[in-house]
Amino acid sequence: MLGLLSLVTPTPAKTLLDGSAQPCADVKETTSGVPGVHVYAFNATKVPAIRKSLLVLDTLEWEKGDPDVMRAASREYDRLLVQVRKARTLGYATSNGNGDFEINVTQTDSVLVFGEAKMPGELFYYSAKVVGSTGQDEVRVVLLMCSQQLL
Repeated sequence: MLGLLSLVTPTPAKTLLDGSAQPCADVKETTSGVPGVHVYAFNATKVPAIRKSLLVLDTLEWEKGDPDVMRAASREYDRLLVQVRKARTLGYATSNGNGDFEINVTQTDSVLVFGEAKMPGELFYYSAKVVGSTGQDEVRVVLLMCSQQLL
């Protein structure tokens, strides 16, 4: 009987997120990718706190070097990482020595792909992108890993 149920119950369609973590063009010293990036895939509609933190970080003005802005950003980045680590993921990977990663996810309208890494001398080193995976067997994702202070 259990065998019959497995034939009747369809498995959700999957999409391969075929990705690469790359250094920003401004700081690119080599043509290779960024190894050791922790990459998370989320259903974008189910992680509003992560999206809110990313928006806050994106709106801060780094160019002026204001210490108050840096402290606020540090608090927000810490908040973001707490949210990332406690949220339910669709998948996770760490980029290899070439900066490449692969994550199989259930097909979803909007997948938030978030990558973060520790980089010597940088307070924040992350990237995020939203992609669609419905009806796709494979989606290419390039995360531009930048010191967010330079943006």
